Amino acid sequence: MAESEVSIERDNEWLNFEGRPYLFEPEYTDEELQIMEENRRAAEEAAEITEIPDTPNRCAGDWWCSCGQCQPMATEEECLCCRESDVFRQCLENSEACCVTAMDDFPALINPAVVRTFFNVPKINWKRRPVPEGPDGQLSAKQCRLVAYRIVLEWGLQGERLGRKERRVMPSCVVTTIRTKYPSPTGDYRGFQEAEELLRII
Repeated sequence: MAESEVSIERDNEWLNFEGRPYLFEPEYTDEELQIMEENRRAAEEAAEITEIPDTPNRCAGDWWCSCGQCQPMATEEECLCCRESDVFRQCLENSEACCVTAMDDFPALINPAVVRTFFNVPKINWKRRPVPEGPDGQLSAKQCRLVAYRIVLEWGLQGERLGRKERRVMPSCVVTTIRTKYPSPTGDYRGFQEAEELLRII
């Protein structure tokens, strides 16, 4: 065979190889393929076991309530039961009541006379002197709610002082009871923003 013919034959072999990649790669045996498949399945099962289940949204139900008096609130932050609140835990430890709102002291704390009296206490309790916003010089329902939250919070804290800018969410059962006692005429409530507003005048 002439040298030129050998050269042409080599070029043809190269072209054929270029058209079929991985032509000379070794193939896995059936046993190796089976081991690889078993390893893949084992890895998937391990991932499923370690996967953390999603926590249901608190706003979608009352599954998080332990006292039996809570209602779903507008935000998850506000969906808090008195039994998981660090403010009221000690009160409940010394009581047989299932809910902080069922304790003997609670109705007296949010009594209108107590709320009005507390509101009118001088600057010992308030940074600035609040003015009644209701008709005939009376407290508005919103002011009654704010003051009732303040009274209940101080009762729950039992002398402990809140630090500057420290926020405490009131349990849903407490908020619901106070809203029922002093309902908004429009049915609108600002939720935790009311507590923020209260802190500006404390």
